[in-house]
Amino acid sequence: MSSLSAWAVSTVDKLYLSPTTLTPGETETQYVSLVILGNRRYSAYNLDVTIPEGVELAYDEGEEDVYFDNNCIIPYSKGNPKHQLAATYTAEDRNLRISCVSTTNAEFTSESGVVCYIGLVVSTFAKPGALSINLSGQALTTADGTQYDPADATDTNIAIGTAAKATLAVSAANKWSTCILPFATALPEGLKAYTCDSKDDDKQVFYLSDASSIEAYTPYILYSESGYTGTLTGEVNASQYPAGGKVAQGYLTGAVEAQTTNEGYILQKQSGVVKFYLADPSKTYTIPAGKCWATPPTSTAQSYSFDFPTAVKGIAEVTESKNKSRYDLSGIMIDAPRSGQLFIQDGKTYVK
Repeated sequence: MSSLSAWAVSTVDKLYLSPTTLTPGETETQYVSLVILGNRRYSAYNLDVTIPEGVELAYDEGEEDVYFDNNCIIPYSKGNPKHQLAATYTAEDRNLRISCVSTTNAEFTSESGVVCYIGLVVSTFAKPGALSINLSGQALTTADGTQYDPADATDTNIAIGTAAKATLAVSAANKWSTCILPFATALPEGLKAYTCDSKDDDKQVFYLSDASSIEAYTPYILYSESGYTGTLTGEVNASQYPAGGKVAQGYLTGAVEAQTTNEGYILQKQSGVVKFYLADPSKTYTIPAGKCWATPPTSTAQSYSFDFPTAVKGIAEVTESKNKSRYDLSGIMIDAPRSGQLFIQDGKTYVK
């Protein structure tokens, strides 16, 4: 993609992205530096930058997606700017067009250096490794109006790191949620995780199996009595990244990339009750990356609530004698339940 005149002069000078490793799942905008490596002082430039899948241009309120400041080689003045920076993004082809011009043909302050910063947001599920970012349509212009034509390039200085972050949230009002993560991690205090591979269609229940930790690319049902919000961290193994952007295990399917469906069961709150409700085939449901839906085979129920293999119904507050034995959901005796912990006492399930 080039907008240069036929008389543009070829040059070995170039625009490139400074080496940067991006953190998947980082909630703050991450910036990469666009740099000129040159042998003369220019007064303007423009180029096209592709934004690869798994990475998005930042549009957060209060954050700038493309900007320059006094750390750049662009003459900078907030009150009387000598250069104007324009950036337009076309989502269909993921193309970012950057143009920097001077109303007075003011030269940059150096032959080489940073000319702007590009703000990016990286998905928790972005696959680790080098990113191929095409830089095309490059043009450099000097104060006398001469246009120079750098070669287009595929920039591989930008990489997705293996250290990822994921934010989990379970509302205190709903108590139940789902998740799938790209890394293994311990369960934080106050959060329970379950897998599901058995059911009773007559009772319309899914039987849950307690998970002692969260494994990579494994779909889970989450429970928190008082609600939970937190950021978890872990190391991602790129070789485990699933094909097709989703993982099915037991009766759950987890979305590693956002999925659409009109089948299966969707976790919803209807009439004040949170459970998996049968999808309306006339509707399309979007399952965000990091969430799950239920996909049991040959099911006839209109909805499924939650139960445990012990066939204990529901979760009650503790009212029985403290002298009776207590067991966790895997059948191990415990002396004192933790706050928020589910446990069995006298054949019933309670929460501390």
